[in-house]
Amino acid sequence: MHASILKYFVEVARAGSIRKASEELHVATSAVSRQIRKLEDELGTPLFERFSDGLRLTSAGKVVLRHAKETIHHYEIMKSDLGDLKGKKTGRVHIACLDSLTVQFLPEFVSAFHRKNPAVDFRIRADNFNNIFRFVADGDCDIGVTFDLARPHDIKLVHGVRMPLMVIVAPHHPLARQKSVTLQECAQFKMLLQLDNEVMSSMIAFELASLDRVGRTLVATNNQMMLKPLIVAGEGVAFFTPLGLLEELKSGEVVALPIAGSRLQDLEVGVVAPRHRQLSRATEAVVEGMSIELEKYSKRIEEVISR
Repeated sequence: MHASILKYFVEVARAGSIRKASEELHVATSAVSRQIRKLEDELGTPLFERFSDGLRLTSAGKVVLRHAKETIHHYEIMKSDLGDLKGKKTGRVHIACLDSLTVQFLPEFVSAFHRKNPAVDFRIRADNFNNIFRFVADGDCDIGVTFDLARPHDIKLVHGVRMPLMVIVAPHHPLARQKSVTLQECAQFKMLLQLDNEVMSSMIAFELASLDRVGRTLVATNNQMMLKPLIVAGEGVAFFTPLGLLEELKSGEVVALPIAGSRLQDLEVGVVAPRHRQLSRATEAVVEGMSIELEKYSKRIEEVISR
């Protein structure tokens, strides 16, 4: 089976729709549909069940999906090895990461890496930490950059840096002049929370409950960018790592305060990879370079916060 047909199949399985897959692949819907029918005819069995709201894999389709992912993975490693023989890194690297890393860290890293390795391109997906682990474990992404928290046994931490969750407020907020704050103090003010960060939100809620305090939530959203203007305006208290707020911290638009007496101070963010799946040469180079740059970035954050 040709690699491009398998790529079409994997994308349709992921999207649950031929139309969505064609948009992602930048290929005509009719072409994708034709290749799926061709693959089903070759194998002599339906690979998808058709429903009004989309497609779902049949039992046979699930078997083919495992094979397709493995075949594409080995094909990419082969292409990467061929590039390595010519003395250059080639291929595509799929990364799953925390939303905050897409603000500054990853754009800076990708630009610098691509200048040195122009034959490498990236596919980057932002999501919450649970999904990041799943994407890496299932082979949908090569590596992840996320919290090293409740990590599955088949995922290994390649390199991690300390990155505590901190209270983020405007410089004119009543808490801003303190050296550190407690969650009990935060609960006196309106809260600005992330909807897609169940673990962080539940840890905050658990610690507040143990103090017999419940903070009033002004806004809960899965978009960090929406919360920034509200923080700057002094509308409430947010809980973030400083990863996506370096420029705002440098300019003084926001203030980051340690959370006194909280487990949230012990968090780490790191590069994670599958424990037993081989990485391409390009991905290995990305992992090595990203680990170095993540260490540098965390030191930049520490310097700004400690000023």
